[in-house]
Amino acid sequence: MNVQLTLPKPHQGQQQVLDSKARFKVLLCGRRWGKSLISQIISILGILEGKSIGYVTPTYQLGKIFFQDILKLIPTKLIRSANKTDLIINLITGGALSFLTGERLDNFRGRKFHTVIIDEAAYIPDLENAWLNSIRPTLTDYQGDCLFISTPRGKNYFYSLYNKGLNKEDGYECWHFTSYDNPHISASEIDLARNELPDAAFRQEYLAEPGENTSNPFGTDNIKDNTITTLSYLPSQILGIDLGKHNDYTVITGLDEHGAMSYFDRFKLPWALTIEKIKALPDYTLKVIDSTGVGDAVFEQLSATCTNITGFKFTSTSKPQIVMELVKSLELGKVKVNEVTASEMMVFEYKIQPSGHIKYEAQSGFHDDTVMSLCMANHYLKQASLSNYSGWIY
Repeated sequence: MNVQLTLPKPHQGQQQVLDSKARFKVLLCGRRWGKSLISQIISILGILEGKSIGYVTPTYQLGKIFFQDILKLIPTKLIRSANKTDLIINLITGGALSFLTGERLDNFRGRKFHTVIIDEAAYIPDLENAWLNSIRPTLTDYQGDCLFISTPRGKNYFYSLYNKGLNKEDGYECWHFTSYDNPHISASEIDLARNELPDAAFRQEYLAEPGENTSNPFGTDNIKDNTITTLSYLPSQILGIDLGKHNDYTVITGLDEHGAMSYFDRFKLPWALTIEKIKALPDYTLKVIDSTGVGDAVFEQLSATCTNITGFKFTSTSKPQIVMELVKSLELGKVKVNEVTASEMMVFEYKIQPSGHIKYEAQSGFHDDTVMSLCMANHYLKQASLSNYSGWIY
């Protein structure tokens, strides 16, 4: 039976990896370099030869996406069966492609593969245990090979495997590719991401340079260096007010003219009492309040009776902007924060969505109310003026 199969053409960097004879290949790659494409090519070529291929992803949902992508590339005449629940593709050649997840290591028991691909390896939970005790044994029968491919996530176990390749240990070979190395991606698009991300985050996500805790946009050292144990005694030039929604706190953060925290209050109160508390703040101090969602009604009510108050709406554009401004202020030592805010900043992180959009939020189970309050205060600090007020402290 003659069946025509057309696979995407690999670019130069991908071809280097395809030509390698190393048993264990480790690819440290920037986003959009083409990790999925090379994994698809290796998978399809393997099962066409009648081999058993294991494709490991951090989550079942990600595996489901890759399963569907590969299924579209294979002519239906070659497919004996495709189980959309167990994510297994069997070809008439005898080859089989099985998608597995790092979340369920017990699924590797009793399996044997000619090749295993570990996609986004740096994000596999406890990769060291998964590799040594669950995945590596599946290669024993066929003396199989493995491809580790991922954007870095700090200097974790995946990075140690990359170093094995640098040292040519035990059949390992490694490659380092940035997003710029993909000839099909516009460099100007990558440059836009450079402007939107903290430098350390851009280096990790696009230049594939592992860093220390780079999922935190502020950087732990910058947070520690700018933490103060007592508030400034200088008057507050700006007050940032993040309204508590659901079970969150309402937080009010004041900064003096030098950017040092000079006022801090955090509370959970009914809306009526929250509004009265905000009304009691000094008229002469500029106040910026979260006017997103239910905050809009609160802002409208306050603006009718309060002076020197402005609203700020959090959007997919405005939130990254003010977070980045705070990142820059911290890097330059222009903002000093108390220990409560510093602790929330330590568990604040960015995530790059499949769409490419950058999302900033607290880690699961934590809050970011103090961080957002600080971001608003820092954003409006230059606009606030104390030139008409003197002789008072707040």
